[in-house]
Amino acid sequence: MSTTGASPAEVAVIGLGTMGIALARLFHDHGLDVRVFDTRVSEAASLPASLGTNLRVCASIRECVENAGFVFEAVSEDPAVKESVLREVSRWTTGIIASNTSTFMPRVLAAFVDRPENLLIAHFFNPADVVPLVEVVPHEGTSIEARRAVEQMLRDAGKKVVLLEKERVGFVANRLQAAVLRESLSLIEQGVVSAEDIDEVVRSALAPRWAVAGPIGVADLGGLDVFAAVCTQIFPDLSVADEPSHLLTSLVGAGRVGAKTGSGFYPHTDQGTRASVERIARLFSSLEPDGPTTPEHPGGIS
Repeated sequence: MSTTGASPAEVAVIGLGTMGIALARLFHDHGLDVRVFDTRVSEAASLPASLGTNLRVCASIRECVENAGFVFEAVSEDPAVKESVLREVSRWTTGIIASNTSTFMPRVLAAFVDRPENLLIAHFFNPADVVPLVEVVPHEGTSIEARRAVEQMLRDAGKKVVLLEKERVGFVANRLQAAVLRESLSLIEQGVVSAEDIDEVVRSALAPRWAVAGPIGVADLGGLDVFAAVCTQIFPDLSVADEPSHLLTSLVGAGRVGAKTGSGFYPHTDQGTRASVERIARLFSSLEPDGPTTPEHPGGIS
């Protein structure tokens, strides 16, 4: 069964973990009527007090998604859970279904819904109501209308949208992040540098320039001839590991998975984690709102 007359001003969020709560807050703060559902949540008191009167906690998926113009799925990255939830969502809505997954390809999820032309991935980054970027990933059968509607809706909510023209595992941001992390962990394991100094290199040189111009823009500013020469020398020596490093897996095996357990590469406290999130929020709020600017002195790559 499905519904008709979906209203684009009504947004449904399925799944109220870290990402789902942030999505509900984002859409609420941009004046949309938001309905939410999670099997673990039964009353509005379970949600942050900052979410006000235009947010409704629903008792079922049907109640949540009926007549919603957009449904954002943010349940756990478990294939059985994804399939069950998406099939149920698809029964009760004709709206656009956007999964927040970073694990599954949209063509896989499209098999779980009645109207695959209305399904795509909208991959937010934590904290989703702070980080501007959303990767929009359609599959071959996603309609142009659905893609454009989601892009516009996200831009209206203050997001920077990057549209992928092709499906790729990890999309774009996670592939770039994984490439940097693989080389970082390799350098640490080889005894070249400490974890602390890897982070110092990124904070004090790479990240600020990337924030202004991006890695491709920095290459242009520094001189592609210079980058070609350096890459010719460095590429053969870069890590080509096709499995996570022993350093990473040993920390995970010891239960030291980072801020959520209080220890990873560094010790963590709740107060410190909140402070880090606040610093990230301040950083994004200070960036140029209309896109990157060209630095007067790009300085090359060294």
